[in-house]
Amino acid sequence: MGNDFKEEDIFNLEYLIIPGVDIDSSQRAKQMSQQIHKHAFWSAGLHPHEADTFHEIKDELSKLMKEADLIGETGLDYYRNLSPREQQIESLQFHLQVAHEMNKPIILHCRDSFSDMYDLLSSSTKSNKIILHSWTGGNNWTKKFVELDCYFSISGIVTYSTAHDLHQSVKHIPTDRLLLETDVPYLAPEPYKGMKNIPSNIMYTAQKLSELLSISPKELSDITIANTNKLMEK
Repeated sequence: MGNDFKEEDIFNLEYLIIPGVDIDSSQRAKQMSQQIHKHAFWSAGLHPHEADTFHEIKDELSKLMKEADLIGETGLDYYRNLSPREQQIESLQFHLQVAHEMNKPIILHCRDSFSDMYDLLSSSTKSNKIILHSWTGGNNWTKKFVELDCYFSISGIVTYSTAHDLHQSVKHIPTDRLLLETDVPYLAPEPYKGMKNIPSNIMYTAQKLSELLSISPKELSDITIANTNKLMEK
């Protein structure tokens, strides 16, 4: 979930995870988690789009990471390549190291970069929990990341009629590794695709995922709440 929403937009949510993608948004995530009347967690991290600023903000980011509940959003984005891949990898490796040392969950962005992400996670020392944000991988990559015991967070993309690979791959995710997300203000689910997303729209994502898994929305809610409890336990 992003950190661009109003209190009235979160009426149907049990938990909030408010991520940071740079210094400003990480600080804002911290403030929002303290102000809203919900059980909220926040994260501090640097998005791969901003990885070319890593050396400039590393010290300030490190201080925020010590306070945060989670690390990230970080990762690799080879679709837009707004920062050089080498810098994306360097930033990601730093985040992975900090998350391991602090034993905090890490939120990972992975777009058109499954191979490098898999190799980096496979070769890194990790005792902390890993969240694959807005998962879009097909069957083969899903099965490989399942072997790494990752959590898979499903966004509004799963409601799109074009998301054929995702519709199949979610069936290969163990139910104890399933999470739901909004990615506010992006990735609004059908029937609001293309519009500004709000947290309460998660009900549409949950409805579609429960249909794909042949379970009720209530069962899915119970599963994802239990998974969030496990994810955030110390």
